[in-house]
Formats: sequence, structure tokens, C-alpha cells
Amino acid sequence: MSASSALKVSVVVATYRSGDGLERLVASLDAQSLPSDEWEVIFVDDGSPDDTWERLQSIRSTRPHVRLERIENSGWPSRPRNVGIDLAAGEYIAFMDHDDELYPDALRDAYAFAKANGADVLNGKEARTSDIGWAIDVYQEDLPQVLDRTDAYPLSPTNPHKLYRREFLLEHDIRFREGGRVLWEDVFFNVLAGKHAKVISTLARTPYYHWCTTAGSGSTSFLRSNPEWWHWLDEMVTSIDDELSADGLEAQHRNLMTHQYRSRLIDTFNNRYAVRPPDEKRMIFERARKLQTERFPESYDASLNNSARLRAQLLRKGLPHLLERMTQDDPNIPGRPVITQARWDAGVLSLTAGCDWADNDGRQHRLIRQGDRLLKDLDPRYLEVVDAELLDMTDEIRAARLQLLVRSVDTKIAWTVPSTSETWIRPGSTSWGVRGTALVDPSIAALGAPLSGGVWEIGARCTMPGSTQHRLTRAQSLEPAIHIAANGRPSAVYAKPDGVVVLDQDQKARPLTHLVRAATTMTRTGNLCRVEVFGLPTGHDATISTHLDVDPRSLLTRAARIPRRLAQRVLRQKAGTPRPWRPLDATIVVEAGRAFLEFRSEPDQVLGIRIGERVPGNDSELVLRGSRLRRSSRIADRILG
Repeated sequence: MSASSALKVSVVVATYRSGDGLERLVASLDAQSLPSDEWEVIFVDDGSPDDTWERLQSIRSTRPHVRLERIENSGWPSRPRNVGIDLAAGEYIAFMDHDDELYPDALRDAYAFAKANGADVLNGKEARTSDIGWAIDVYQEDLPQVLDRTDAYPLSPTNPHKLYRREFLLEHDIRFREGGRVLWEDVFFNVLAGKHAKVISTLARTPYYHWCTTAGSGSTSFLRSNPEWWHWLDEMVTSIDDELSADGLEAQHRNLMTHQYRSRLIDTFNNRYAVRPPDEKRMIFERARKLQTERFPESYDASLNNSARLRAQLLRKGLPHLLERMTQDDPNIPGRPVITQARWDAGVLSLTAGCDWADNDGRQHRLIRQGDRLLKDLDPRYLEVVDAELLDMTDEIRAARLQLLVRSVDTKIAWTVPSTSETWIRPGSTSWGVRGTALVDPSIAALGAPLSGGVWEIGARCTMPGSTQHRLTRAQSLEPAIHIAANGRPSAVYAKPDGVVVLDQDQKARPLTHLVRAATTMTRTGNLCRVEVFGLPTGHDATISTHLDVDPRSLLTRAARIPRRLAQRVLRQKAGTPRPWRPLDATIVVEAGRAFLEFRSEPDQVLGIRIGERVPGNDSELVLRGSRLRRSSRIADRILG
């Protein structure tokens, strides 16, 4: 067997004016746990006019497994990827965009799982920078075979960030569509892959790919206001119809077509539609109606929720002005999740949550009550052209649910956590929402594996039938919840200044001193100061290194030495100046059921101290002078008095 035939994976990267993202991609390749003599990376540059080619040559000079190819500019990643397919020597091909990254065990574990299951395509767990819940439902468990699933397209999400068996692509002549700028070229590619594949596997336990959303990337230039967008949507739907028409492909066809209809065609008539320029609205309406008439019979409307079905009916009947008004009278309203309580029990975090549906302006669903039913509060004249039963929101409201998730701030990987929720409807009112609970066990939350250290944002999946939003949870006033493991490792849940709730492991974002309350009594032994603190679990003894925010300015000392009026003037001038807090090494000692903060200070030093800055309602600023610890306002009065 030749050296080239022993390669497990060929990574194909199309480059064009790659910018800083190229460094991120190369760093992720350098960090792969699969030995570099078992895989290769092929960069195919699409005629970049800048220094990209020279940078690629520099990358190759220190990496024997890197290969380079340069072609004339084709205008889109399709041609470079196809060239990469022809050059590849690996058993599998992994496509990457030039500003994304692979997670460290991606190639090793993806190849092993694909090989073990004889997969033609391996769909690995993916994260997306701009979407906290990106494709999270797809990656709930490792699945050797997903071709038989009927609830979703087996290659969803339909981007090319997957592992494809090279001989499979060659046998069926599966290529990216060329010809300049081809929107959704990855969908065309995966339609062919889904059509011919015998085994498609999903790898969920190992993070595989990070889609780094950056300004100016190809996907951010897909605009409904451009006729090009509608041309390629029509082309894509035609391809799905043509390629997935054979027996045995009905589920793939239905799932892909339903997705295009719901998320691309009908969702065009969203909250932004009414403010588009008149010519733009006219073009969009005409193109959407034509596509609906030719490709989507009324049976597809059954897959929509009531708000979308109202829009679909108005589109079918050719009523552009009424459809525009509908987007204003019945706007899309997202779920808005909040955390109301957090507590630890034996190392497991319990979260109490709620969700209402309101947009950034506070608008909620306009409803009226008829008996025990909740109906859309719309102009009765709509009933002359739409089905009356579509105004009834009751069943959709009762089916609303809340699922919590955790997402790493560093890696962007997200995992769902066990959650339960139920809808509440206030009797005699149109007020409603969802309440629920979730459990986060950091030792197994990553599909049975422990969460890595660092900061994890608490997110939520807010669903009503036919509508899902993934958003970060927030809290208006959340008491921090702290857990200290037997090994002294701290984990804390709290709300950041912007309200986003996080699980902070190992004090990566906030020291514990920000999350506890302090007594105002202190003991001093020489330079060692000791203050009792509250809000920490005290079930077992522990010693935890931390730091304390201090303000070592001499302002208070100077104020005590100068006349009172001048001191008042100095303090007024400084009132609007941010405090120059600096970290001071400190230790939290838990012993005999009590917790103490220990730090060192010179006996004659005056220090501003901040303790409990993230505790709601807590006066966090204190002043230490000698052996006396006081709230800052009291000590200022004393100095000036």
C-alpha cells in the first residue's frame, strides 16, 4: 500500500482573500489529535488577488502534509472544491471554509465512526458562532444510520462541513455546481449525496466543526431583495424535485421541500417585509407567488403554524396589500426566556425558568378570549379571505415548550439539558406563558461527558408549533448559586451585567468575591485580614484561591488630611470617574460550617474594597482603614465629619 493510499482524510479548503480567518483555520488543523501522517490538507486558491497565495506557501513550508493548488478565479467555492476532490488521496474528504475551524478530536473521531459504520457521509456535531442552538436537535446522540429517519433530512444542516467517502463521490460523480456565483451550492451537493448514499451517520458526542460567522462571508450576502436570491431558490427547489423523486426518497424530498417552503418562502413575509421599498415588495411578492404556485401545492400549508398559514393563503389568493398588512397586524413574536432561580443539590444545578413571547419592543401576541379559547385579535374583514379557524391560537399556545441548553463561551459548542415545562393561561385573561425546570449536571452534561472548564451561557429553545427560537436566558434579579466540589473546584451561576445567565466554572469570568456577601466585622493578625462571607456552601472544608477587587488610591487618606470643604470638592470631582479596581490575591477558607475571606493589607493602608458586586441588592463597596471595615458611604462621612 502506498503512502498516499494509507491516508484516512483529505481536508479540502477553498481559499479566496482569506484574511485573518485563515490563521484560525490553520491553528485548528495543527491541533488535531489524528497524527498528521494519516491525513492531508489541500488548499485550492481561487485566484486571490492579495497575499493569500504567499501566506499559503508559508504555511506549507513547515507542514509536510499540506498541498497547494492555484486556479484562475471562478467566483465561488464550487470550482476549488471540485479541484480538491480530484486531487484528494484520503479515504474520506472533509470540506472546510477558509475561516472556520475543526475541534481538536474532529478528524480522529469522525473517521473512526464513519469507518466503523461504513458511512458514505459522516455528519459531525457542528456549532455556529451566530446561533446558540444551531442544529442542536440533529446532534442528540450518535447514530450509525440516519437514512431511515422521517422527521428531518439526514444531511441537515445542508452545508458541506461533513466527511464524505471519496470513492462514493467519484462513483456517482457528485460535484459542486459550478458557473460563477451559485447560491446554496452546498444544498445542490448534498441533495446528490442524499440521493445516492447507502449509509449516513451522525456523530454527536465529539464536537466536529465550528462555523465561524464573519462579516462579508458568502452566506451573509444572500439577500431576498436581490432577484438572484429568488432565481437560485427556484433552481434549488427544482433540483430537489428532480433528484429526489424516486421511490424510497419520499421522506428526503418532503423534509427538504417543507424546509424551503417554511423558512425561505413563507418566512420572507416577516416583520421586515412591510418596511421594504415598494418595488422590492412587488418583486418579492411576484417571485414568491410564482414559486408557490408552481412547486408547492396546498398540502404543504399543513406543515405551517397558523400565522404562516394565514400568510400562505393570502399569497395564494394574490392579495399583496392584505399580506403586507398581515405582517404588521400579526407580527412574528419570539420567545423571551428568563431564569428566576438557581440552586445546587449534590453537585447538580437546578434551574427554574419561564418564557413569554415578546419582541424587543415588548409587543406580544394580540389576543382576545372567547370562552376557553384564545383567538388572534385581527380585523374581522380578514375572515372574508382566510379560514376562520386559523385565528384560534389555543392549541398552539398549549403546545408551547421551553428547553434549556448550555453553550461554551470559548468553543461555542452547545448541549441540551434535561428540561420539563408546561403552559400556563391565566383564567379569564389573555395572559399566558411557559414555566419549567432544568437540571445541569456538569459531570455528564456533554452527552454523558463532563463540561469543560470555563464559562457556559445558559440558553433556551423556545418553541411553538412551527416556530422555534434559540436565545440566551436572562435574569432581572438572580441570587448567585455556588457549588464547591470535594476537590475544592468552584462552580457558580449568576447573571452578568447585561442580564445573561452563565455557569462559571473555576472562576474564569468572575472571582467568588463578586458573588458573596461580606460581614462588616473583621479580624486582623498583622497584615492578614479575615472577613466572614455568606452565600457559599459550607458542607465541607475547602481552601480556594481567588482575588479581591481593591482601590488603592490615596484619595481617602488625602481627604482626611485636608480641610473638609476641599475634601468634599475632590470627592465630587471624582464621583463620575470609574473606580480603578485592581486584583489582590485572596483566599476563601471554608471551615467548621463557616466561610472566611483572607487577604493581606498593611495596617495603616486605606483601601476601597468590592465584595458581592453581582449579588442583587448588596452594597458591594467597603473601605478598610486599619482594623476597621465599613460601607464606603459611612467611612466617607466619618472622614469628612
